[in-house]
This record gives sequence, C-alpha cells and structure tokens, in this order.
Amino acid sequence: MSNWKKELKESIEPSVNFSQYDLQEIIEQAKEYKACKMEIHNLEQFDSIKDASASLHAPFWCTWYAVHVIQGRWREAEHIIMKNASDAYTYTRTVIKKRWIEAEPIIMKNAGYAYQYSCFAIKERWLEAEPFIAKDFYWKREYERYFDCKIFLLEKRI
Repeated sequence: MSNWKKELKESIEPSVNFSQYDLQEIIEQAKEYKACKMEIHNLEQFDSIKDASASLHAPFWCTWYAVHVIQGRWREAEHIIMKNASDAYTYTRTVIKKRWIEAEPIIMKNAGYAYQYSCFAIKERWLEAEPFIAKDFYWKREYERYFDCKIFLLEKRI
C-alpha cells in the first residue's frame, strides 16, 4: 500500500468511538490545562459528550483539547473538528502539520484559510480552492503574489 493511502486510511479509521469519552473527565483535564473559565462553564451545561459534540462550539473545544491536553492527533474527534474551517485549519497547522485531505472541502470554502492552507500544507497552488479564493479581493491578491500567478473567477453565463 502506498504511503499516502496508508495515511488516508489511518486518518479515517478512529481507534475508539468518540462517544465513549467521559465529558466530566475531559472537563477536569481542561481545567488542569488552564482552559478558559467561560468555555469550561459552557461545557458543564451538557450532560454527555454526545450533547456537547452537537454544539456549534464543539469544533473549537475539540481543537483546543487536542492541542493543549492531548498534544497530538485526536482522531476520534476529527469528524467534529472538520465542521469549521477555522478549527480545521488550526488543527492541521498545529497538530497534523501536513496536508489533511478529509478537511479540505471545508477549508477551501473560506478564502483566508484556503490561502494559508495552500501555502503551509500543500505548498503549491491549490487549484480546487481557487474559485473560492478568487471571490475575496484581499486573499486573491495575496494568493497571486505568493504563487506568482493570476486566478480568475469564472462565472457561468446562460
């Protein structure tokens, strides 16, 4: 099996089901690692990890926990982290430190994170993301400067 296929398979297959984690244990660990008191308070409002994972803040919480407590990949929570472009990019940049193909459909939809991801993770033009980058004047200009190219927003005309 080629190296990239093995990495993709490993990133898709979590070793433990996310719902098996104990929310109270996670909260206690977050307190030990000096998590924001307001975020701790917000987490304490949930009865279970399943309830907490449905929150709009869950991608941020999971990213923070992976970066500060686990200090590495938290494969069981990656499906939650991928729900938000900012958190998916942060997780990629600080934890995975290379291309994270499964999160690319989310990251590419945010021009700023798509630009940063193309520079950091892909290290070359990201053709699939260019239509999204081209919609934002600032990030389009930065992308064009960094990669010494021109990108265009192609509009379909009927």
